[in-house]
Amino acid sequence: MANTDNQPRQERLQQQVEELCGASVRALSGERQFAYRGRRPEVNGRPSGIRAPHLKPDLESDDFMSFRGAADGIALRLKHSDRELHQKMMPATAVGQLLFELLEQLRVETLVDPRHPGAKKNLDHRYKAWCAAFCASNMTENHVGLLVYTVAQVVWSRLSGQPVNEATEGLIEPHRMMLAPHIGGALVGMKRNVTDQATFATHTLELVQVIDELVSNLDDEDDDDDRTSKADEAVNDFGLILYPESDLNGELPGPSSQSSRARYREMMDQLESYQVYSRENDRVIEADKLVVSFLRKKLRAQLDKKIRGQGVNVPRLARDLAMILSAPELDGWNFGEEEGYLDARRLSKLVTSPDFRQLFRKERYQPHNNCCVTFLMDNSGSMKEHIGQVAMLIEIMCRALEQAGASTEILGFTTRSWQGGKLYKRWVSQGKQPNPGRLTELEHIVYKDADTSMRQARQSISAMLKPDIFKEGIDGEALLWAAERLTKRPEERRILIVLSDGCPMETATSQSNDADYLDNHLKQVSGMLEARGDLELYALGFGLDLSPYYRNNLALDLPETLENSVFRDILNMLARRR
Repeated sequence: MANTDNQPRQERLQQQVEELCGASVRALSGERQFAYRGRRPEVNGRPSGIRAPHLKPDLESDDFMSFRGAADGIALRLKHSDRELHQKMMPATAVGQLLFELLEQLRVETLVDPRHPGAKKNLDHRYKAWCAAFCASNMTENHVGLLVYTVAQVVWSRLSGQPVNEATEGLIEPHRMMLAPHIGGALVGMKRNVTDQATFATHTLELVQVIDELVSNLDDEDDDDDRTSKADEAVNDFGLILYPESDLNGELPGPSSQSSRARYREMMDQLESYQVYSRENDRVIEADKLVVSFLRKKLRAQLDKKIRGQGVNVPRLARDLAMILSAPELDGWNFGEEEGYLDARRLSKLVTSPDFRQLFRKERYQPHNNCCVTFLMDNSGSMKEHIGQVAMLIEIMCRALEQAGASTEILGFTTRSWQGGKLYKRWVSQGKQPNPGRLTELEHIVYKDADTSMRQARQSISAMLKPDIFKEGIDGEALLWAAERLTKRPEERRILIVLSDGCPMETATSQSNDADYLDNHLKQVSGMLEARGDLELYALGFGLDLSPYYRNNLALDLPETLENSVFRDILNMLARRR
């Protein structure tokens, strides 16, 4: 396990590797809507359904070539495999699904273009690295795991023409000899039909049936539940169960507005299951009301001192932001052009000067920034260790955005009390009804609204440095609140940037409801906003990869002194979306 001090750096490196590999997948497969999210491959914003165990390398134990091999394997899968056919023919048993998934992936990897020897080398390297990791683990001690691994080695050797893994050849030999009479015909059929997915799948199912029968007979003395648990354990050890089953069975939405609307309706239905025990003590408050005047001045002086010590070129940052956020807008006409629209006022020139050619006019477009950017800051307790750097980051960004002509808003969210407060006590006194929903009073803070300039908001912004503001966090409801404020703005382009260092956490709510109650709500809210499409949603994570919650995200490791490189990464994130 990596040191926690290095966690932001690890997340950042993971993100960079996934961006490089994602670009490689898009180039090789032609699937423009492919991306990684939360270390899982997605197409058009939904899980790709690609679950082969060797396609999930680990940053701590695998090299970059393994990541490239996994990316090449995913690209070949997208290019040569019909997902609907694959799901239609998927067997019902856990071990059967594992084999069916793995062998389909091995099939497409044999279809790598001979003109791409680098990709072939990457694929071999990744598969062999996974085999080595398997040998180093205890999975070979599980007879189901060893049986599945034997099948994987035999099929890979048959399809690729390479010998089985030398390190485990002796280990798998008894199983290979036992299986040979039963799966020989299926292996021949698979080898002959690597370019025909349907026929290949038919032979794969023949092999799967043999393995399922063997698995069911290996533990005659065990009861059914124990056999099932061992099979499921082997499947999980192989890393197949990476995504919820509902994600795998769902249709991949296309780029059409119809699929977006369907996904939006689905998200709205899920959001209706979220409950709030009471809203009567929730409040939205101006930041300057939380901090007395003399303390605001003291905190302002601290923040100014910090910002003066930073090596950031704000005017240059403003110019870069203007280029990213601006859109061309008609700003009159250019006259006296040699081509374009005919200018009737200049036709008389043709009589006196037959060679005169400046008879035309052209539309003149100027870049115009009609944009509002909202920063939504997590004011939960764990953010206190980051707040100095985060406050500087927000203020410098807002200064640059204001110079670039954009409107800015700074919001924060926390709770009014620890562990539920008065609301939790009321729920206890009323009998602790099950699944009460959110059990705390919300505190939503306005540090700066979009109609207030940075100069006017200086004192209020400094309030974010006050330590006792930070308590717990209900991210999903805060996201809805910030989005509602933003959508009421008149600007054409609306951007919401969440700054957080962790998942939603409120003790009373988490202990009194189903597991992951707040996590699931945040995922549903962010998914709904992304599907709705009337604003752009981004997230900056400090010490945590936020990709499970937000599609467009960046893991930041903020140094004591902010540099231009930090802001360049944020600009790149905004530019990619554009």
